[in-house]
Amino acid sequence: MRQRLGIVFGAVVLAAMPIAGSVTRAQDIQMQDAAAVKKQHLVMLTDGVDVKAGIEQTVELRFRVDPGYHINSHKPMDDLLIPTTLKFVPGMVKVGGTEYPQGSVIKLTGSGEGLDVYQGEFKVRMTLVAPRGFSTMTGTVRYQACDSASCFPPRTLAVKLAVTAK
Repeated sequence: MRQRLGIVFGAVVLAAMPIAGSVTRAQDIQMQDAAAVKKQHLVMLTDGVDVKAGIEQTVELRFRVDPGYHINSHKPMDDLLIPTTLKFVPGMVKVGGTEYPQGSVIKLTGSGEGLDVYQGEFKVRMTLVAPRGFSTMTGTVRYQACDSASCFPPRTLAVKLAVTAK
């Protein structure tokens, strides 16, 4: 009886091994596809700024849109389009204002209307007042990335900015 149970158990384990491997490979493929879909197409290049403590100053934050993509500018030409917005969580560093660059007008093939967009690198200017020392600002960029054929769902990119005030 024990011998038969051992043989049956061994057969079940051996039979399950290829299935488990197939499931793992299928999960890997699904995760790769999900990663491609979740690609942000936008990155903040500025990770920190140095400012004078207690004095309002303007800093530039650099961003880059992936090649072959564009995002709507802060003031798109159509009210139905998602504008690009940058917001920081209120904290020790006070944001006095945000100035977005003018976008570039592009026309897609088959479309008569132009789009006001950011492509490649662009800069957003902000006025800050920071207390002496080191602070980390956290925030988000809300935008919608598109290529020449279609647009992705609107995205929110989490951003951090290190501020050193002397």
